[in-house]
Amino acid sequence: SDEVLTVIKAKAQWPAWQPLNVRAAPSAEFSVDRTRHLMSFLTMLGPSPDWNVGLSAEDLCTKDCGWAQRVIQDLIPWDAGTDSGVTYESPNKPTIPQEKIRPLTSLDHPQSPFYDPEGGSIKSVARVVIERIARKGEQCNIVPDNVDDIVADLAAEAPEDEDDTPETCIYSNWSPWSACSSSTCEKGKRMRQRMLKAQLDLSVPCPETQDFQPCMGPGCSDEDGSTCMMSEWITWSPCSVSCGMGMRSRERYVKQFPDDGSMCKVPTEETEKCVVNEECSPSNCLVTEWGEWDECSASCGMGMKKRHRMIKMTPADGSMCKAETTDAEKCMMPECHTIPCMLSPWSEWSDCSVTCGKGMRTRQRMLKSAAELGDCNEELEQVENACYLSVPLTVS
Repeated sequence: SDEVLTVIKAKAQWPAWQPLNVRAAPSAEFSVDRTRHLMSFLTMLGPSPDWNVGLSAEDLCTKDCGWAQRVIQDLIPWDAGTDSGVTYESPNKPTIPQEKIRPLTSLDHPQSPFYDPEGGSIKSVARVVIERIARKGEQCNIVPDNVDDIVADLAAEAPEDEDDTPETCIYSNWSPWSACSSSTCEKGKRMRQRMLKAQLDLSVPCPETQDFQPCMGPGCSDEDGSTCMMSEWITWSPCSVSCGMGMRSRERYVKQFPDDGSMCKVPTEETEKCVVNEECSPSNCLVTEWGEWDECSASCGMGMKKRHRMIKMTPADGSMCKAETTDAEKCMMPECHTIPCMLSPWSEWSDCSVTCGKGMRTRQRMLKSAAELGDCNEELEQVENACYLSVPLTVS
């Protein structure tokens, strides 16, 4: 809408369910400040009916008025309420009237990829990592709380070159600086020391023989103020074609901007050619592996079972994909009507139906095996037509 200002832009990844081990995670850079520090984003899962993941009003400013260094959130799928499809590739079926946006559940539909017959919690489908990579301009925090604050404050904390050692104190030369106590990009200290050779005036105190200086691990700072500090390259993206010659790209980001305020001239993206199956035809399409077989359609006798796969990438020449996405074969279950009935023992005979003369009595038993195992022809009730009751006569 006109009220939405896009400040986060990332490359699309299609299809959304492609495994991470064959592609690079989409990434983007954006800026926040003391008046705009709530992050929201929404991204469609494609192809899908109207499913999406995102965050709403994630505050990147901390309670003590600092900046969040790293935020990790696992995301579950949401339904936008505009399409009534139940699978990733369901045909368009508008929801009329439209429903409110809601989180999907594991019991929405048996054909849903998120379905769980036991109704457990729905599994997350994505993870977003928000990482602070640079610090520039006016800040809202006062106390340094992370790597970028430390980098900015190192110069202010460095000792001055002036030597205010009293003339009555005779020292050896300073030793070389030790290695930094931190091997990472967390703030640490390094030390140098000297020996007090003589103290000519005991009433004049001599300074310490050890000197400390703030530092960071190797590769986390640069003496050259005009140098950009870059991240490692992110994994190469998938090749742009499913067969033949294509292009792929990878990205990196600026971890530390130059101290002198200049712009970074180091490239943040590079591309190269890639080849996928040189001998393939441009009309070929890329498909996923076959899924597991569905249950047999019959509980006894002959039935059918199916398995499915999905199209990962359409042909490079724009033609229709001719690969089959459904496979079916016959399946044989135990022969019908051959499974023995499981019956309970006969009950006791009932009372005779008459109080005098010839009558009837009955007894029953129950079927214990499941009905789907086949019809059971055994009798469940017996009737006996000869029962006699006599009333004794009293002769007076």
